[in-house]
Amino acid sequence: GNESEEDVTLDLPPYLNCADKYLRFLIANQAQMTPKHANQAIWAIGRLRLSDSFLIQEMGDIASRLCPKLNARESANIVWGLSKVDYDNPEIITKLIHHVIASPNNLAKECTAQEAANMLFALGKLQIREKDSFASLSSILMNQLHEATSQAIANALWAHEVVGFEPPAELLSTWAQDRLGMTVLGTIAE
Repeated sequence: GNESEEDVTLDLPPYLNCADKYLRFLIANQAQMTPKHANQAIWAIGRLRLSDSFLIQEMGDIASRLCPKLNARESANIVWGLSKVDYDNPEIITKLIHHVIASPNNLAKECTAQEAANMLFALGKLQIREKDSFASLSSILMNQLHEATSQAIANALWAHEVVGFEPPAELLSTWAQDRLGMTVLGTIAE
């Protein structure tokens, strides 16, 4: 027969329930949480696109508290994970990015092209229009451009586009030449 809409139930995959329990356990025991735990948990939140706003906010707060202890990869993974679930606290996102790009420990030197592109992606996805962060992350990406994947470059270009910033001409021309096989005459800005 015809089922009414009230009779239809949605069976969620069992791993979502497990992820929810794990995150609640981490939040309850956050005093023992390491940067590695936060990195893996928040990356997973983004990968699974979990939508529990309480858990997302709590994990963002934990990441903010752990920020001084994070390395470049952990910061980038956390920023990416939070962006995938439309985290709505731009101050924490920029704090995590600034920890990498303006760190007295020089974390920007350990930041890979992929990590810089992931943070640019997050800025674009969350519509955070911060010129200094875009410039610093683009610089990291351009210094390692030949190690960057096509997706990393495309994500960086996309991020510039969605916030209305002009991407560095070298980024666009290198992508066109190296990845698309196009001949670039002059610069894009001309």
